[in-house]
Amino acid sequence: MDELKRVKRLSEVKSSASIKFLSPAVSPGCHCPMRMASLVAKDISGLSSLLVGMPECATHARLFNPKPEGPNGELHWLYALDLHEVVLGIQDGIIGALKKMDKAGAKAILLIVTCIPELLGEDIEGILREAQSEISCPVAHVMLGQFKNFSYPPGYWKTLEALGAFMKAKKTDPHRINVLGSNPNKTEVHLSSLFPELERHGLALRLVSPGASLNDFQVAPDAALNLVISPYAQPLAVRMEKEFGVPFLSLHTLFSVSAIDKAYEAIGDQFGLPSLGPSWSSSFALMREKALLLEDQARTKLSGLRFITAQRCDMPLALAGYLASLGMEALLLHMEEFYPEDLDHAKALLSQGQNPYICRMVNLPAEYPALESLSPDICFGNLFRKESKTVDSLHSQPERKVIKTIDSLHLMHDTVGYELTCSLLEKTLAALNGGESHRSS
Repeated sequence: MDELKRVKRLSEVKSSASIKFLSPAVSPGCHCPMRMASLVAKDISGLSSLLVGMPECATHARLFNPKPEGPNGELHWLYALDLHEVVLGIQDGIIGALKKMDKAGAKAILLIVTCIPELLGEDIEGILREAQSEISCPVAHVMLGQFKNFSYPPGYWKTLEALGAFMKAKKTDPHRINVLGSNPNKTEVHLSSLFPELERHGLALRLVSPGASLNDFQVAPDAALNLVISPYAQPLAVRMEKEFGVPFLSLHTLFSVSAIDKAYEAIGDQFGLPSLGPSWSSSFALMREKALLLEDQARTKLSGLRFITAQRCDMPLALAGYLASLGMEALLLHMEEFYPEDLDHAKALLSQGQNPYICRMVNLPAEYPALESLSPDICFGNLFRKESKTVDSLHSQPERKVIKTIDSLHLMHDTVGYELTCSLLEKTLAALNGGESHRSS
């Protein structure tokens, strides 16, 4: 189909800018990254924010962050540019706003810069250097012009990475581990048995993510290790390793039992725990055995099947590489963002002889025929929205639904280790057997 001629194969994609929309009818658009940045700032106790943009940006921001003050005295202010500033610059206005926030008691401020200031070429770093000499609280900034950031993930990962500016060098605590994630519910980290097991062996865990406090971010460089459980947090881990020497281990892209074994063994070696992770406790051994059994079943039932990925599948390349190792073939992958580490995942998938289409999907009614033409056996991610009593014209359903989907992958967010493997394979096998999927004519 014409839509497939428009997009590129994996071998041609090296960055987010290389990823094309599957349909030219992109009326639903993509989430503005500003939205995610505002939500991240709102969910960090003690952090204030100043969003700079046009009046429509300010109006939109208040829809999902309606209160200018947080529960612990945080300030979430909006700076709407007028035509005078668009022509003559924003330096005086921004410095004045930051001084007012400092006087009002802000502990630290994240400056969120939207499209127009970036289009105008404003020297934000120069403005902040001048402002910092006149205020006492630290200020960090994130540049989120949507013409450079094509979807919502940069609003998440660039904001978390920017918070590294608030970190302070600390003496390493040999028993401290940071868990870098994305879920604001701190209890979610215990979806995987790894973390309570580490605590049982005397290691102290600190969740560094939305839902944590500003202080948690500031003191994070005292950790002996960062464990990354979300793609949104990996850029922050890279920055911390470069600036503070804190090593990191990424768990969110590990699906195979053998890869998880190696990661757990590396953690054990660093902290003097038993050399093989599964021997730490009987609960590890049981979950590992379950994962091994599911992998055996998957190799038998999935071999030769063809798949695509869709929205709300956050690690499509890493997932595709794992599924390829089980004998599946990747036809097309929806990617909201192409992260630096995706270059390695792409190389691994290409080495297995697979070169799927790479695209962004934002208008399913227009795109679904192209997906159907590929005749995939299954889709990982959301193709269909739950039926609603109200009509949502921007996210309407395809007229026909014939592709089986596993549409609850987002529920595994921040789950890692053998639990991730078990959850993924259970959902996949159930969908192929007629459960946990959407398929109708």
